[in-house]
Amino acid sequence: MPKEDSIDIVSPAQLSEGNQAHLRIPLLGCCLYVDWTAKLECVKPGKEFSDRQISGPFKIWKHRHLFLQASSHGCLMRDEIEFLLPGGKLIHATLSPFVVNKLRHVFQYRHQILIQEFGQGQPELFNGSLKIN
Repeated sequence: MPKEDSIDIVSPAQLSEGNQAHLRIPLLGCCLYVDWTAKLECVKPGKEFSDRQISGPFKIWKHRHLFLQASSHGCLMRDEIEFLLPGGKLIHATLSPFVVNKLRHVFQYRHQILIQEFGQGQPELFNGSLKIN
């Protein structure tokens, strides 16, 4: 996580269905925080896991992490996120580009860390591509 986006993990969840993680996330990069509780809903070790917001800043938040075999020696990480902001269609239409931008920033950072950790010395296993829709 980029330093300015660092999330405090109040209580982590064991990676099994039904467990909950409690987080504190900064808003606007300053002293304002919001508590966030996510529940693990689907855990398939080595293949995928998904979480859903129980309480937090979104009206709806669903996040699915997929690990797809890309070769005999590597995998493709894919995140699928569905969110809806509270406050109706106007608020969602106005603020969702900010949320998408923030997510893009976080995933670009993670992408760079993965290149540093896994890409060096094994370029055939990691092509360095990042796609955000």
